[in-house]
Amino acid sequence: MSDIPVVRSVPPALSLLFCLLLFSACTRAQPSLASADVVDVLSRPVDSRFARAFEPLDFQFPRDHGPHNEYATEWWYYTGNLTGEDGGKYGFQLTFFRSALAPGDPNRPSDFAAQQLYMAHFAVTSAPAGRHVSFDRFSRGAGGVAGATGSPRYEVWLDDWRAQEIVPGQMRLQAAAEDDSGPISIDLALAETRPPLLHGEAGFSRKGPEPGNANHYYSLVRMETAGEIVFAGRRIPVTGLSWMDHEFGTSALSGDAAGWDWFAVTLDNDVVLMFAEIRTLSGISQEIFEGTLSFPDGRQVSIHPDDFTLTPTGQWTSPESGTVYPSGWRVAFPEHRIELTIEPLIDDQEMDVAFTYYEGATIVRGMMKGEPVAGRGYVELTGYGESGFQR
Repeated sequence: MSDIPVVRSVPPALSLLFCLLLFSACTRAQPSLASADVVDVLSRPVDSRFARAFEPLDFQFPRDHGPHNEYATEWWYYTGNLTGEDGGKYGFQLTFFRSALAPGDPNRPSDFAAQQLYMAHFAVTSAPAGRHVSFDRFSRGAGGVAGATGSPRYEVWLDDWRAQEIVPGQMRLQAAAEDDSGPISIDLALAETRPPLLHGEAGFSRKGPEPGNANHYYSLVRMETAGEIVFAGRRIPVTGLSWMDHEFGTSALSGDAAGWDWFAVTLDNDVVLMFAEIRTLSGISQEIFEGTLSFPDGRQVSIHPDDFTLTPTGQWTSPESGTVYPSGWRVAFPEHRIELTIEPLIDDQEMDVAFTYYEGATIVRGMMKGEPVAGRGYVELTGYGESGFQR
């Protein structure tokens, strides 16, 4: 178990199902991380021992913030847009992935018996420094080193990286690592301000047309955030808003899907958007994934792929991987009279961890019903390399 730092200068989610299943497949004597192909792995038959999502779940919170070990995969995905006491803009990502070798809990009386594998990603973006750093860790879910609980309180952790419930509706995030520039860490308190967004059909999120090829998926949005980050050894008090995605299921890649562009947007009029395009090898976006538009009065509207148009406005080439990513977008939701431009906080927010992908903070501007709006968000881009997530 180790931290793997990535530091670069300027020349960055569904979240990381590709990473999670590749990590799982690797542990089962499937192709290694160096050779696994994302489409091949996700197209394999799903283990019939695991539970499948066939209909909406009657969520019970905070219990369902915790693990669901009867399903093959699960992730807890935190991102945030922060402003420092220095006036600078910052972003962070802290994500925990669970991948099961077998459903349920081990039946062996040992603290080291494990049927769950955990992986975590941690990243911080500093606009003042023009830099993005990323780290990852791996562990078996045994011996107290990594795991998750939902009762008596919610907590998920890998070593000293953790997200935990302090009191109902309030969480604390902690992660620390180090690179050549010095310590990198977050210590943040998050407070819920809205009921969970239940994506798809009351949290039943289809991944393909096949029965059971779906996940349970919800988000906690506009979580008021305060605390501090340490970047290159400098301590910075910060405030802002965070976003949590929690998704679990036993699903597989459908059709000729090659990757996705996923967006979370929080506007200054309290409107929140989550939407994505699943790209295919044929060049036609899949029509199955549903996003969500949330209004301040609590209304939630499903966003289907034909409800919006997404147009890249530029591109950026990674000096490390050579991958060419879109960089900057225009998105329009005609029925809701929303037109937005989305730009990365800094160009280089590529996650060079066990798998190379792009995950980064964004700046948002535009119009909604004739009124100017602004905001911040996050974008995740997968499948843009020559071999998807190959390294």
